[in-house]
Amino acid sequence: MENTNLGPEPAPEADPSDLGAAVRQVLEALRAGGRPMRVTEIAASVGSHENTVRSHLTQLLERSLVTADTAPSEGRGRPAVLYEAGPRPGVRVDEYRALAGAFAADLVASEGGPQVRDRARRIGRAWGERLAAPGTTVTEREHLDSTLADLGFGPVRDGATVRLTTCPLLDLAVENPDVICQVHLGLVDGTLRRGDDDEPAELTPFAEPGACLLRVPER
Repeated sequence: MENTNLGPEPAPEADPSDLGAAVRQVLEALRAGGRPMRVTEIAASVGSHENTVRSHLTQLLERSLVTADTAPSEGRGRPAVLYEAGPRPGVRVDEYRALAGAFAADLVASEGGPQVRDRARRIGRAWGERLAAPGTTVTEREHLDSTLADLGFGPVRDGATVRLTTCPLLDLAVENPDVICQVHLGLVDGTLRRGDDDEPAELTPFAEPGACLLRVPER
């Protein structure tokens, strides 16, 4: 079902603590398979009934831990649904959520005015500079997209615009979008080592159903 709420979803946890053992088994089967799988294949892999597997998949879909897509049509009948494990959120998501969130919450509580925006962006830039990748052969876009994915933003690129479909600081962003968005923009600045002479990146929070929009001009 399409998300009709403006803005992104919360960044998924790597393995939520309240997932039952059987649900985790289904998730690990999909991860081990490394490809889209039908319910019949998953059920055979975990040794469970197809209806039981469907109920487990529903939980995983709600947590954004798996994705579902329709298989190509093969004659008459309803096309099968293919399930695939999403990217496994790593430790960077937890680190970014904890550290950037704590700094941002402290800023909101202790200061006011435009200096808060400047400090928030500097905090994000300092974190981004830690994640910069000197000496690699990947393009600037590839490095940014990979970093954003690692940190739980669910990036989907369209040219110079990146749709951020999930957010690791969504609860704080809803309450204080101006401050949190500056942290995110600073992260982009630091990751790409953008200077004062570069055209600034722009972030439009809650811009459309299911996403914020990040625009990073080419240099």
